Amino acid sequence: MFAIRPVAIGLILLLCAALGVQLTHLTTPVDNLLLDRQFRLLRQFAPDPLSTDVVIIGVDEKTYMTLPEPFSLWHPYIGNLLNGLAKAKPTVVGFDIVLPVRSYNFLIPQYDVSLLQGIMAIKKVSSLVLGQSLDENRHFRPIFPPYVAMAGQDALASVSTCLDDDGVARRFYQNLCAEGSVVKTLVGSMAQHLGVSQPSEGLIDYAVGAPLNYVPLIDVLDWIAHDDTTRMQEMFAGKAILLGAVLPFEDRHRLPVALAAWEPERTLLPGVLIHAQALRSMLKHGMVQPMSLTLMWLLSAITVLFWLHRGNRWKALLFVFSMPIIFALTLLMLWHGIYIPTFSLMLCAALAFFARVAFEAIRNYREKQQMRAAFAGYVSPQVLKEILSGKIKPGLGGERVHAAVMFSDIRGFTMRSESMTPERTIDLLNRYFSQMTEAIQQNGGMVDKFIGDGIMASFGAPHALPNASRCALEAAQEMLVRLQRLNLQLAEQGLEPIVIGIGIHAGDVLAGNVGSVSRHEYTLIGDVVNIAARLEGVTKTLGYPVICSATVAAAVGGAGNLHDLGEQMIKGHSKIHVFGWLPPAISTVDT
Repeated sequence: MFAIRPVAIGLILLLCAALGVQLTHLTTPVDNLLLDRQFRLLRQFAPDPLSTDVVIIGVDEKTYMTLPEPFSLWHPYIGNLLNGLAKAKPTVVGFDIVLPVRSYNFLIPQYDVSLLQGIMAIKKVSSLVLGQSLDENRHFRPIFPPYVAMAGQDALASVSTCLDDDGVARRFYQNLCAEGSVVKTLVGSMAQHLGVSQPSEGLIDYAVGAPLNYVPLIDVLDWIAHDDTTRMQEMFAGKAILLGAVLPFEDRHRLPVALAAWEPERTLLPGVLIHAQALRSMLKHGMVQPMSLTLMWLLSAITVLFWLHRGNRWKALLFVFSMPIIFALTLLMLWHGIYIPTFSLMLCAALAFFARVAFEAIRNYREKQQMRAAFAGYVSPQVLKEILSGKIKPGLGGERVHAAVMFSDIRGFTMRSESMTPERTIDLLNRYFSQMTEAIQQNGGMVDKFIGDGIMASFGAPHALPNASRCALEAAQEMLVRLQRLNLQLAEQGLEPIVIGIGIHAGDVLAGNVGSVSRHEYTLIGDVVNIAARLEGVTKTLGYPVICSATVAAAVGGAGNLHDLGEQMIKGHSKIHVFGWLPPAISTVDT
C-alpha cells in the first residue's frame, strides 16, 4: 500500500499539471518557435502546391521611381489598372493599399473620374474589395465616399494583420473589432467572394504554395498602355489579385518562413504576403485548426505515463526517443491541417519522466538512510557504503582482491573477565572496541568482525586503497596510542591496563559474501587471513605488540622502525619471515 499510494498521487498531480499546461498556454512562446521550424521543414521537404495561385501586383521601388506623382495622386494609374484588369477578368481584386480620403478635383478638374470609371469597370466582371487601415486611435480611416458608393458598402474590409505576442504573423481571424464595430478582413471578404467553404479562421498554413513573387505595378501599366491583352489574360484571368506595397522599409512584418522569392533569406516581409498566404490557405484546404482541448489533454495524459515505471536504461532511451517522435507526430498532423503544440507535449513527458526520477531518488535516499540507521551497528561503514552503492551484490560468492588483514587480541582477558560481572565486562569491551574501531576506520580499514575480545580488520576490501599495508600499520600505531589513553582512564578508576597484540599480513584474498542464502556476511577468506591470525599469536613470545610479515614490510619500504626478526615458526604453518614494530611511546610490553 505504501508503494502504491505515492505513485497514484503523483500520477494525479501530473495529470492536473498537464491540464494546467494546456489551459494556461505557458508554453506558447516555445510552441510557436517549434511551429515555425515545422513550417520551414514542410516547405523544404513536403511542399503543397496550388493549381491556381494568388497573384500579387506590387507597388515597388521601380514603380515609385517611374511614376512622377505622389501616391495620393495616383488616381489615373489605379483607374487604368482596374480598366485593364476588367478586360483580363480576374475572379476577385483586393486592395492592400488604401484609397484617398478626399477628392483632388480642385487641382485638376475631373481628376477622380478615371478611378471611378475603373471601379465601375472591374465591378461589372469581378469582385472588388477595398482595404481600410486603422489610425493611431484604432479607428478606420474613411475613403472618399464616391469610391465607396461605386464599389459598394460591402466592398470595405480591414487590411490590418493579427500578430502574436512575439510580433510574428501566424494566426488569422475573420473579423477585426474597432471601437465596437465589426469589420471583415480583406482576405476574409475576398474568400467569401470566391465561395470558399474551408475553415477560414485558425493558423495560416505557411506550407502551402511556392515562394511568392509579384508583378511590378509599373509593368502591368505598361502592358495596358500597349494593349497587351494576351499577357494580361495569361497573368490575371480567373485568378485572385492582391494589390499591395512591396517596398523595402514599409509595412513589413515578421513571418514564420522566408516566403518572398525576391528576398529568399528574409522573414521580415511586406504585409501583402500575409494576406496572400492566408488566402492561399483558404483556397487549398482551409486554415490549420488547433486540436481540441479534450484531445490535447488526452495526448498529454499519454505522455504522463512516463511516471508509471521506476525507470531503467530502456525507459531512459524511450524518453530520449520520445522527443523526436512527438516532433514527428505533430509535424505529420500539421501537414494534415491539425496543429498540436509540440513543446507542451514534450514538457508533459519531461515533467513525468524527471518527476519519477526525482521521486525514486528521494525514495532511494530515504531507504538508504533507513538502512544506514538500521545496520550501522551491524556491518562496517565501508561495507554498508559499498552495499548502498550497489558494488556489493546480493547472493553468495566473492572476488579476488589484494588486501592487508589485521588481527588483534587482548592478553589474558579470559582470566580477567572471571573476576568481573558481565555488565562490567561488556562495558569494558565496548569502551575498548570503540577506540580500536575508530583507529581502524580513520585509516581506511574495515572491521570485519569481533571475535570475543579479538578484532579482525581488513584494508583494501571492499574499498581499494593505494597502499593497504601502510594503512594497516598506521592503524596499528593509532590503536596503541588510543590504548595508552584508555589505560590512563582505567588506572584512574583502579582498573588494570589492557595489553594487546596485533598481527598483520597482506596478499590476495577472496572477498565476498560467505554463509548461507538465509544468513551470510561479507568477509575475507584465504591463507593471508590465517597467517595474520597466527602472527597475532606470536606477539606474546617475540615481545613486540605488532608483528607483520615481510610482505607488509616490503610494501612500506621498511619504514616506521620495523625490526627484522627473521624467519619464525608459526602454529599450523611453515616458517615465515616477520618484522616487529615497537612504537616509541611504548618501551615494554607485558607478555
